[in-house]
Formats: sequence, C-alpha cells, structure tokens
Amino acid sequence: MDRPTLIIGNRNYSSWSLRAWLALEAADVDFDEVVVPLGTPDTEREILKWSPSRRVPAYHDGEIVLWDSLAICEHLAETQPGAALWPSDPVA
Repeated sequence: MDRPTLIIGNRNYSSWSLRAWLALEAADVDFDEVVVPLGTPDTEREILKWSPSRRVPAYHDGEIVLWDSLAICEHLAETQPGAALWPSDPVA
C-alpha cells in the first residue's frame, strides 16, 4: 500500500502548508513529505507535478488528491476519527 504524500512549501513561510502538516502529525498518519521551494523559477512547474490548482499544500491519499488545507483536515477527521481532530459535539 502506498503511503499518503503531502506536498508543501517551507513550513516557516507557508502557514497553509504548516496547517496540513500539523493535522497529519496530530492524526499520527505515516506519510511522505515533498517540500517544493517557493519563490524560485521552477516553483510553479514543480507544484504542477502534484497539484492541479498549482497551490500547496496538496495531499495524495490513494486516488484522492486534495489541494486545500481545510479539505485536507476534513479528510483526516473523517478517515482518522480516533485522532479527534474535530469536536465530537457538532454544535461545538
């Protein structure tokens, strides 16, 4: 089975990338990480290899490709319910 892959920019400069990375760490998911250097002439081409939106973060989990940090967090909350990423009370 292939491990999920998270494609991010530098976590120090891309808070969206950091958010997805933190969610994966909190959910204790075993994943591969690809860091694409931001602000270089090759950045867009490198990101496009992984993300149809041309944005990071992007997350590959089998056939699923997500490219929004909140969508990644929601996917993790649904697939890793033991991690308790969302409150158990829907009102909360």
